[in-house]
Amino acid sequence: MSPVIHTDALRKDYGSLVAVRDVSIRVDAGQVVGLIGPNGAGKTTLLRMLGTLLSPTSGSASVLGCDVQREYLGIRKRIGYLPDFFNLYKDLTLRECLMFFARAYGADEATARQRGNTALEYVNLTDKADSLIRHLSRGMVQRLGVASLIVHEPDLFLLDEPASGLDPEARIGLRRVLKKLSEEGRTVVISSHILTELSGFCSHIAIMNKGKMEVFGDVDEVQRRAAGANRLRISVLDDADKAAHVIEASELYTLASSDGNDLIVTAPDDRSALAQLNRQLVEAGVDVVTFATEEMSLEDVFVQISGQEGDNV
Repeated sequence: MSPVIHTDALRKDYGSLVAVRDVSIRVDAGQVVGLIGPNGAGKTTLLRMLGTLLSPTSGSASVLGCDVQREYLGIRKRIGYLPDFFNLYKDLTLRECLMFFARAYGADEATARQRGNTALEYVNLTDKADSLIRHLSRGMVQRLGVASLIVHEPDLFLLDEPASGLDPEARIGLRRVLKKLSEEGRTVVISSHILTELSGFCSHIAIMNKGKMEVFGDVDEVQRRAAGANRLRISVLDDADKAAHVIEASELYTLASSDGNDLIVTAPDDRSALAQLNRQLVEAGVDVVTFATEEMSLEDVFVQISGQEGDNV
């Protein structure tokens, strides 16, 4: 099966500034890709090239089997692109707005009305159908933006920082819509610099930093690769110093951090090695309360791969 997105050494320069540096990725149908990176990492530039709004400096890219430079009109008919900042006609009602977008993509009036109603229900704005856009909150406008893509039934969604500037309640509402897209098997690329927005519904993650694609792959695979080992949380009744000494005395284990009687340890991805560590602690007289492996979060992966710090990078 042909990929939905395929890039080969895709690059965008602005004079001496390299905004996107030789990115090669493949996105298949049904994948939901979380594009993560700090502001200025190149996420928006990459999405604009995939959306045929920017021409690459070098390299190649195809979207839905079409070349982004030679067949851009064919791509535009089949994608839904939502930029980080967008404007809607504020003197239209929500229903009129969605009918406008559906008609712009060739739907007749009856089909446009039906798709508009469906899209409003999808983003939970049916009760606002006859309200003017100017009266909506920012969170509702963002959801309406997604609805304006849904009405022409695209094969690919490109969403650039859709939750930017939203309050916590509005983020939750938008997240429900994005999770629904994921559950329906839609192909989505969604960028964010706030890592927690993407956890839980992305099938793949792509981490960019300084224009370079640091890593791309299945979420579980990337987390395993980043960890390279099991991450353990060990809680002891007391004698945390003794437990730390046992851990540090072995070449198999690494004490990543400690907080009171809680220790975070990395160990080989080997059940016998875990059993050995537990036995060594008990034999040293350490009272072990909990001994459990932990999954690495997207934040952990990003910090480890790109060297960034903080949740809002």
